[in-house]
Amino acid sequence: MKKCSIAPGKVLLFGEHFVVKGKPALGLAITMYANVCVKPGTGRVYSKQLGLIEEGSRHWKLIGTLLKSIKDRYGDVPSVDVEIDSQIPIAAGMGSSASVAVALAHALLSYIGVNFTREDVREIAHEAEKVVHYQPSGVDTTLATHGGLLHYRQGVFRKLDLKLPANVAILVINTRVERSTGQVVREVLERYERLGSAGKLIYDAAEEVVEMAIEFLRAGDMKSLGELMLVNHGLLWAMGASAEICDKAVYELVRNGAYGGKVSGAGRGGVVVGVADVERVNMIESALRGMGFECFAVKPDYTGVRACNLEEPLYI
Repeated sequence: MKKCSIAPGKVLLFGEHFVVKGKPALGLAITMYANVCVKPGTGRVYSKQLGLIEEGSRHWKLIGTLLKSIKDRYGDVPSVDVEIDSQIPIAAGMGSSASVAVALAHALLSYIGVNFTREDVREIAHEAEKVVHYQPSGVDTTLATHGGLLHYRQGVFRKLDLKLPANVAILVINTRVERSTGQVVREVLERYERLGSAGKLIYDAAEEVVEMAIEFLRAGDMKSLGELMLVNHGLLWAMGASAEICDKAVYELVRNGAYGGKVSGAGRGGVVVGVADVERVNMIESALRGMGFECFAVKPDYTGVRACNLEEPLYI
């Protein structure tokens, strides 16, 4: 019997990089999904995006660690084939590996028929993430598991009971520029140390931006939220976490009617995220695609991981 589950990807609306020094961040699960199915088989793992994943390969580490974690918790697991189909760009700061891990954990636990909670799924997926990313914060697996809007500070997660207005879309622009997250994080921290009291002021401002953003979300004030995103982007630029292509994407977002935009994730490439009224989405997408960017309009996902018993891959 085949079991399939989906888990959402994520964007960071505010606070990346600054969390390293104890400041808060806001993450949002979005309607781009990893779809994972398990069925009786011989241990074959196939990804529609990556092809056959061989045991011992870099991508196998995530799968192998997760399978071991489930066996350690629940005993022997029947041999299965795993099928992965993910809409989430790889290595773009959108939590692609975490979404695959969460969807696989959920599908496999459903397949073997044990009682489990969402927290069980998150814990198993987080253990697998540790072999892919050095000391992962847990933001990605938490958002993929629970969905919604997440406040994060120093290992403490708080799901906010807030929703974006229905007439607002999230725009995700993929610059297609790959970068080393570790290198960017290290160099930002080095600049922080060099700047001394000025660096501290920038990080204090980033904290204030997050707290203000929560109030604007609560009030449904997207114009002010967009302005805060631009402020956050400026703070990241000041710390060396942006790049010309990211700045160009932010500029074009605003020029074509978005409320605001910013780097999302490590920066210097990866993705840029913006917010805009739904009625302006087509024009913004057309303008950004005309400049060679990948551009996706998405909505928040407030549900997180769930079963999806479809024979065909899911696209939303």
